[in-house]
Amino acid sequence: MSKVVVIVVAAFLATIIAAQLAYQANPNTRSNPGNQPWAQDQMEFVAWNDEKWTAWIRGGKFEQSPQNSRRWSRHANASLAFIDWDGEAWQAKIEDGVFLLAPHGDWNGTIERASAIRYRDWTGNKKLRTVAQLRR
Repeated sequence: MSKVVVIVVAAFLATIIAAQLAYQANPNTRSNPGNQPWAQDQMEFVAWNDEKWTAWIRGGKFEQSPQNSRRWSRHANASLAFIDWDGEAWQAKIEDGVFLLAPHGDWNGTIERASAIRYRDWTGNKKLRTVAQLRR
């Protein structure tokens, strides 16, 4: 009877160890932000200068983290410069739970209120995020 218990426990532990090793060996589990618990609370976008950034909202500001950390640094800002679905440059701010959007960052011109940002992600796909989705 004790041999059976030892074999069952050993098989159980071997399964756990094998699963952990397989998880660590899979590059998608480490580099894919979809596997991070906060993945839906962010946007991976392209800025006006074609640099790739990740952003989310904390305390009413956009916290931004660059893909190219040698050239840029992580920071918080009241506005976010991004490329929209049509390839146009826009700047966004947050006010009362919605986005204020200015084409080309011209805050003296026509400003739009929008419930969501329509932006291009790092691979050029059209994405949509609301303030609620980006808030942490």
